[in-house]
This record gives sequence, C-alpha cells and structure tokens, in this order.
Amino acid sequence: MDTTERSLDGRSVQRERRRDAILASVRAMAGSPDQEGFTVDQVAEHAGVSRRTVFNHFATVEDLLVAVCEQILEETTAQVLLELDRRLAGARPHPTGALPDAVALDALCAATRDADLPRAMTAIVRVLDVSAHEGERGEAISQAALDHVGDRLAARVTEHAPQLDPLVLQLTIALLMNGIGVIAHRWLDEHAGRVTPASRRSWDDHLARLLDQLAHGYTRTASSATPPTPAPATPAAPEGR
Repeated sequence: MDTTERSLDGRSVQRERRRDAILASVRAMAGSPDQEGFTVDQVAEHAGVSRRTVFNHFATVEDLLVAVCEQILEETTAQVLLELDRRLAGARPHPTGALPDAVALDALCAATRDADLPRAMTAIVRVLDVSAHEGERGEAISQAALDHVGDRLAARVTEHAPQLDPLVLQLTIALLMNGIGVIAHRWLDEHAGRVTPASRRSWDDHLARLLDQLAHGYTRTASSATPPTPAPATPAAPEGR
C-alpha cells in the first residue's frame, strides 16, 4: 500500500468514526430521561464535530434519523439474518437442487418471528419523539429504516434461493416490512412502548396474524369468519282471488 492509499484509508476510517459519533450522540440524547428535544448544533457539540460535518454525512435531519433507526435495528437484523441462514442451510432442496420457494419464504417469516422487534421499535419511537418527528413524519422515517432492513433480507434470501421469482420475493418483503410497521404502531398505542411479558405476548399475537396472512392470504380470514345466520323466511301472502 503506497502513501496515497494509506492516506485515503485513514480518511475513510476517520469519516466512519465521525459518522458513528454523530449517531451515538443522537441515541445518547434520546436515551436521556431529561431530554425533551435536540438540535443539529447540540448533536454536533455532543459528537465533537461541526454542524457542517453533520450535514456532510446526512443531507437532512430526516436522513440522520433514518440512519439512527437503521442502527437501532442492526442488532435485530443481524439476529434475523443469522436465523435465516440457519434455517435455509438446513432446508432440504428440491430434487433439481433448488430450494423450494415456499421453504425459503417460510424461513424468512420464521426468522422474523424470533427477533426482538419490540425493544427495537420502542427505542426508535423514543428517538423520534425526542426529535419532534412523531406522527406521520415519524412513521415515514421508521418505515424507511424497515424497508432498508427488508432490502438486506431480500438479498440474503436470494443468495440461498436464486431461482425464486424476484417479484414474489419483493412483494413478500414489502408486505412483511409494511405489516411490521402497522403492528408496531398499534402495539405502541396499546402498551405505550413498555416491554413487558404481557406486551411481548401481544406483539407475538399481532405478528402471528401478520405471518398467517402472508402465508395464506385473505382467504384464511374469510373462511374462518362465522357466516351470518340467515334470516327466517317470511311466509308468502296468499294470492288474492
């Protein structure tokens, strides 16, 4: 490695450290019970960088918050990817050597079920609340982070099952990630972001319904519903003579 390459490598490392410091600053302020909000200037001061450096890494505050949400989801994502690898590596391939589509998609859903999403979503909501990005703006930011996670999951499934129809995979991932966003919003309303045994059971129930819908579609819901009791027939009036 020549001097120029070492210099470029050193600047890349320094840039990554600054980026990590900025993200850590946002998370630290969001985790403080006394913090009611923060500005870019406060983030920069806490990270030991300039305001300009913050915007060199993130074009907008929303981009910064998406990156923070992605980092919060990183540990959960790694857990899902590890479980996905384990399940797909042990799956029995089709006689042609390809992994059946249903097996690959079932493994994806099962790996998601085992992840600790409640704690991650609670941390994300705290960041968005403190940054005054609650409501629709906050939902858009958290969903963007979930969509990026979905891209990583799709890439990993494709590695194991390259023959899988890309459209089927894309639709499944989109429904899964958007569904998680929907149930996260409902779960947070129900439990105010408190992670307890009872709230975890509630999350598991919501997620089970989502995964069942993905596996079986709306016909499962329609067929399991109790059909309405037909009204008793009204006797026909005798015809006049």
